[in-house]
Amino acid sequence: MSLAERTSDALIGVFVVGALLVLLTAIYFTQGWNRRTWPVYITAASAEGLNSDTKVYLQGLEIGRVNSVSPRIGGTGPLTFLVQLTLDLRFANDSLVQIPRGTRALIAEASFVGGASISLETPAIGAGVMVEPGDTLDGIPRPSPLGQIAQVADSLARQVSLVLADTRRLLADVDGTVRDVRTQVGAAGPRVQSSLAAVDAGLKHLEPTLRHTAALAATADSGFRPLQDSLSRTLAAARQLLLRLDTLTSTTQQVASENRADLRTTVAQMKVVGLQLEYFLEQLSRRPLRMITGIRPVNTDSLRGVTTDTLARVTP
Repeated sequence: MSLAERTSDALIGVFVVGALLVLLTAIYFTQGWNRRTWPVYITAASAEGLNSDTKVYLQGLEIGRVNSVSPRIGGTGPLTFLVQLTLDLRFANDSLVQIPRGTRALIAEASFVGGASISLETPAIGAGVMVEPGDTLDGIPRPSPLGQIAQVADSLARQVSLVLADTRRLLADVDGTVRDVRTQVGAAGPRVQSSLAAVDAGLKHLEPTLRHTAALAATADSGFRPLQDSLSRTLAAARQLLLRLDTLTSTTQQVASENRADLRTTVAQMKVVGLQLEYFLEQLSRRPLRMITGIRPVNTDSLRGVTTDTLARVTP
């Protein structure tokens, strides 16, 4: 064999080995043989739609797939299934995949759009404790969109049925009320008619009285005008009388002020005369014979003091 043939065979062998290495590398990466995973289990009431292609999401991000589904035999209750999940150990940014305790596994049924899926929803407030490999989470079935629509339709149908039942009862009550009203109107009809007839008769009797009252009002209105004129004239005369009285009062005050001194003297003299008469009568009452023998004159000093006091009282 020549050197050229040996060289070509070696190149072909190297090419084949390289192709096999590339194929094995692609298979290694595409099949996920390089993935580091950890197992987590969930319980499920039904295994419908769950297989190795079922994807597992954490808050909407794919982190793994279903590995196996096996029934749980031996319990006294209904048959349940234990689903093993194979979750990625790290995210794409090489951070650890950690799931807090209290996370719920929502199992969505298969629909026309896609197959079944499992969604892990973490609690709003975590306890700080994470799920360990091999722990079991509670699986809660999540109905499909069609199932949700069916539930909403069923609930709506029940509500409509209740509304219709309430409407029937309301219509029955309204019908009974209408019948009662008709009965009462029929019973009260004759009484109402008799009352209207009595009211009509009373109005007919009152009609002459009303006409007479209207005539009296017109007459009184015509008689009020002369009376009003008389009152006006009386008030005018009263005003003139008041003006004259005012003038007389001012004149009297003027005369009194001008003759005040003479009036004071006259009053003082009248007071003195009165005192002298009182003294004379007192002396006569004690001894009547003094009419013959004479009466001692009154003390002028005492009369002068009385006169001064009287003048002080008279002075305004």
